Amino acid sequence: MTRFVRSRTALWRRVGGEILLAAPGRPDVDRLSNSAGAVWTLLEEPIPASALVATLSDAYGVPRGQITGDVEALLADLQARGWVEEVAGDG
Repeated sequence: MTRFVRSRTALWRRVGGEILLAAPGRPDVDRLSNSAGAVWTLLEEPIPASALVATLSDAYGVPRGQITGDVEALLADLQARGWVEEVAGDG
């Protein structure tokens, strides 16, 4: 099962309601919205996308089917930017 986790190279800080992401040697900084920040918080340990969806669905009272595509798109974007990594295995 594929799980997702924050990249070890990502530098981040919570500032107010936002999470700011930076990486050594990169001049740009990314800002995560509140909802993306909630996902970021859950990515502290490797977690499958389905567990992210379930946790967010329960926390915000939103049907899983309504947020699955958004969570998957966010994970793909964060991965493309180098902030999130895939981890294979059961652990």
